[in-house]
Amino acid sequence: MSEFSSGFRLERVREPELVFANDGGAKDPRAGLLKYGPCPRAKGVEHEVVNVGIVGDSRSISMMESLLRDMRTGVPSKKNRKRWKPDFPGLGTNSELRFDYQTLEKWKGRIQPSDIEDIGEIRDRGHRTETAFNHIKYQIQRVCKQTPPPDLVFVVIPERIVEYCSDPDTDTNEIRTEDGNFRSRIKIVGMQEKPTQLMTPRALRGGNDVQERSEMAWNIAVGMLYKAREGRPWKLADLRSRTCYAGISFYQERSDDPDTRAAIAQVFIDDGRNFVIEGGAVEDVATEERQTHISYSDAKRLVENILEEYGNQRDEMPRRLVLHKSSNFLDDETRGFADGATDVKTKEFITVRKRHPLRLFGQGDNPPLRGTLAIPPGEREYYLYTTGFVPEQSVYNNPGTPKPLVLRPHPEYFSGDYHRICEEILKFTKLDWNSSDFCKRLPVTIGIADAVSEILAEPAASDINLQTHYYYYM
Repeated sequence: MSEFSSGFRLERVREPELVFANDGGAKDPRAGLLKYGPCPRAKGVEHEVVNVGIVGDSRSISMMESLLRDMRTGVPSKKNRKRWKPDFPGLGTNSELRFDYQTLEKWKGRIQPSDIEDIGEIRDRGHRTETAFNHIKYQIQRVCKQTPPPDLVFVVIPERIVEYCSDPDTDTNEIRTEDGNFRSRIKIVGMQEKPTQLMTPRALRGGNDVQERSEMAWNIAVGMLYKAREGRPWKLADLRSRTCYAGISFYQERSDDPDTRAAIAQVFIDDGRNFVIEGGAVEDVATEERQTHISYSDAKRLVENILEEYGNQRDEMPRRLVLHKSSNFLDDETRGFADGATDVKTKEFITVRKRHPLRLFGQGDNPPLRGTLAIPPGEREYYLYTTGFVPEQSVYNNPGTPKPLVLRPHPEYFSGDYHRICEEILKFTKLDWNSSDFCKRLPVTIGIADAVSEILAEPAASDINLQTHYYYYM
């Protein structure tokens, strides 16, 4: 521990351990996968085969097949610092990742050249985009109706569809339909069929402005494992027993009432399982803050739903409830959260903010260590560096100066153990199975809830039975 002259104290929160196959432990996801392999889908299953569907035109399907073939043989890293950019090891019976893939012709949904030409002849871009979406939707549904169906479907947007449908006034190549986001609508189609993974020709072509091919192979492989097996490639070593963790987020519903929002919660339980809770419509209580706040009754109902699902999963109630939220806990919603969990002995409510002007600068050329915790006088909030120099990889792998998260425990619903709270936040930065990175800046309780909100905000989401598993959203 060290201390600033201004009264700030500095501590270091230890790097969390992850668990892989045969209870092997490592702090780096890739290092753990290479040494131990992913957590097995079932005991006794040493090698898995993932059935892969692909939707696109002939060219984009061919590009995806080329990447998958490269993944099977292994993809070398272009970086010299192998400790943090290891080669992708390959797939197959001898792979450290312990899985392979297969794709059959019946699992390929080919959009015909004549269909794409017809799309290009439509004058209105909104109509073009809607027509393109319907072609992709049809092919996803057709592929998933095969017997047996694939485990997951790669949707590789054809290059000419990107050209015809993306906004010419931007350089993002993002496609939007009249009703919303193209990607989100495809994810909603996948919820009714099989998990999907969207790819773009630009990413598959490679180049200086896209992710390196070995990095892409690592991330795709982790996503394939998670989506196909409906289980985690790794888990945390020591989530506390009978604790329910939930990140709460809100999104704007498409309605005539500007004060109407909907709530969701991304919930993690101590055995590592996680699920999405849709909290339904809530009223945005007017405050001076820009963030959404909800009423006593809405807050109480949301927590009751969280605990009910926890009980369904665990056949018991938690002894401790931890809520993460990006806005402050106002009095009415705090009472609602607390009264919804009257039977839970310990309740801890933590505001997690992304921005603060505080900056620390390490000695020499390196930034502060990941896990550095700055504690100001009074200890009403804490500044935790979830990015920074990582000793386990001997690198700082982010642009710019690292910024801390602001952790603000509720003054009444807080055990006083700030170190435990910070340890848990750091742990949840390592559980985004949409990536094989060492960590993310935000804990998944906050980051995933925000990502899920974007999809649930689509009007089409109100017409289906929404899935509770994150792999349908990523």
